[in-house]
Amino acid sequence: MLLTTIFKQPALVRLMLAMALLILPAVAWIDYRQGYVFSAAVEVIAAAALVSLILLIRPLGVRRAVRLTLLIMFVLAALGSLEKLGSTPNFAWFTVMPFLYIAIGGLRLGGLLTLGHFLIIALGYLTIARPALESLDAGTLVQVSLAYFTAAGLAVSYAQMQRQLRARLHRLADHDSLTGLLNRRGMERRLRELSGFLRRHDVAVTLALLDVDHFKRVNDDYGHDVGDLVLQEISEELRQLLRSSDYLARWGGEEFLIALTHTGIKDAAGVLDRLRCEIAGMKAFSAPSITLSMGAAEWRPGTQLAGALKQADQALYNAKQTGRNRLVAVSEHSAGTRAQQDSWTQATAET
Repeated sequence: MLLTTIFKQPALVRLMLAMALLILPAVAWIDYRQGYVFSAAVEVIAAAALVSLILLIRPLGVRRAVRLTLLIMFVLAALGSLEKLGSTPNFAWFTVMPFLYIAIGGLRLGGLLTLGHFLIIALGYLTIARPALESLDAGTLVQVSLAYFTAAGLAVSYAQMQRQLRARLHRLADHDSLTGLLNRRGMERRLRELSGFLRRHDVAVTLALLDVDHFKRVNDDYGHDVGDLVLQEISEELRQLLRSSDYLARWGGEEFLIALTHTGIKDAAGVLDRLRCEIAGMKAFSAPSITLSMGAAEWRPGTQLAGALKQADQALYNAKQTGRNRLVAVSEHSAGTRAQQDSWTQATAET
């Protein structure tokens, strides 16, 4: 039962538990045989603290439980080091702990714990165990210091590699491999973050769904390779035409989603229709006569995201049903008024 629970935990938790079940008991036994009873007791307590990490994960979450356990380990490691101040500095504490602190606690917390541990031991030698310090030659002190900070440097490198790997995986998970735009998952994440911003500020966001007209015909007439090129070209044009504060995603297939921040539906309608005209007037695409149909809806504080997306999707459907290459935009107040929708369509129809 315990092994099953351990294997279900994240890698860093498994590392800490491996220390508790394998490394610390062995170190405690060696210290006990050498007469370091207090250090052995501290290491047994540390092993128990690491095993109890499993019990803390459910109420605190993995991140908080790991950090709390790491702080407990810092206190116990410092206490365990004090008994050995009368002898040569213990290389185990000077090489294992810095890596553990930084690899598990991250650069900020781990760096502070690493520096704090070093200063505690150095202060102990300068005060409590000064005679032992004076009996050590300079070479031993240099070796111990180098061992400690070499371990810390390796841990920093490991933490940086892990951070870069997580960033890369995060980007791969949130971005579309063909166009480089946000994918549906990544856009949903950004919209959830934007939802919190809307709750705190009285601003409007316009959501617009864009669909490439007759895209199946492009694939049938020119092949899927050309179809992919067209999607890449449209993505690049949209990226250049929008502001850096706006969000752009490939929502699925030949459909794109734009979130125009700090923009109400009336201002957004003008922006989107200019964008539609730009795309329709371009001759540089890999297939001729590329146009977009657009449906836009306003998203304001108090309005559900799902409702705004549904309005935009319905508006896009109306744009495609009424001739394509046009924009249909609706606001929260005009969403149910067909005459109002028709006036938007007429105003933004193909020119």
